[in-house]
Amino acid sequence: MAGFDHFAVACQDLDEGVRYVESLTGVRAAPGGPHPGIGTHNALLSLGSDVYLEIIAADPKQGEPESPRPFGIDEHPGPRLAAFAIHPGPGETIDSVAETIRSHGTDPGPVISMSRVKPDGEEISWRLTRASKIGLVPFVIDWGTTPNPATVTPGGCSLVAVEGSDRDSAGIRALHQELGLSATISDGPTAIRIVLETPNGTVSLS
Repeated sequence: MAGFDHFAVACQDLDEGVRYVESLTGVRAAPGGPHPGIGTHNALLSLGSDVYLEIIAADPKQGEPESPRPFGIDEHPGPRLAAFAIHPGPGETIDSVAETIRSHGTDPGPVISMSRVKPDGEEISWRLTRASKIGLVPFVIDWGTTPNPATVTPGGCSLVAVEGSDRDSAGIRALHQELGLSATISDGPTAIRIVLETPNGTVSLS
C-alpha cells in the first residue's frame, strides 16, 4: 500500500510561508533548494519518519518558467495547503501507483525526473507524476536511493490526521481506500486539511 509522503503548502513568497508555518507549529522549516526550470524553491520540516511538510514558492532568482508553477502558485498568493504526494509501498512502483489513480478516472500525468541542489551543495534527485489537478487526488513520488527528506529536516511535529471534502466524496474515498490511505473525506467543495501535533499543541493546516 502507498503511504503519505509530503504535503505542499503553496505560496508566492517563501519567507512568508516559512513564517506562517512557524507561527502555527513553533518549528521553523529548513531551506530545501531551487527546482531548476520549474520556477520554485522550497523549505521543509519533518512530520514523521517518512512524511514531511513542504513549503513551496515562486523563486525570484529564476526566470519565468515555460509552464505555470505547480499547485496554483501563480494564481493564489497563499500560503495554503494545496496538494499532497504519496510514495509507493513495498512491491509497488511509481508506475503501478499511477495506474491505480488512472483507473479511478484521473490522469496523474507523466512521470518526470527532477533534482535540486541542497544548501550544503549535495544534489538530490527523484521521480514524480506531474498533473494539473490538485487537492485530494495525490501525485506520486519515488525517491529511489535518495533518503526521504523527512529524515534530514527539522523535527518536533507529527501528522495526526488527514481530512478533506469533495463533491465526489465517494469517488475520493474509493481511490484512497485502494491506495491504502487513511483520510476522512466528507461532501463539499474540494478542500484538504491536516492535523498536526506540534510544540504549539494540536493545530490544523489548510
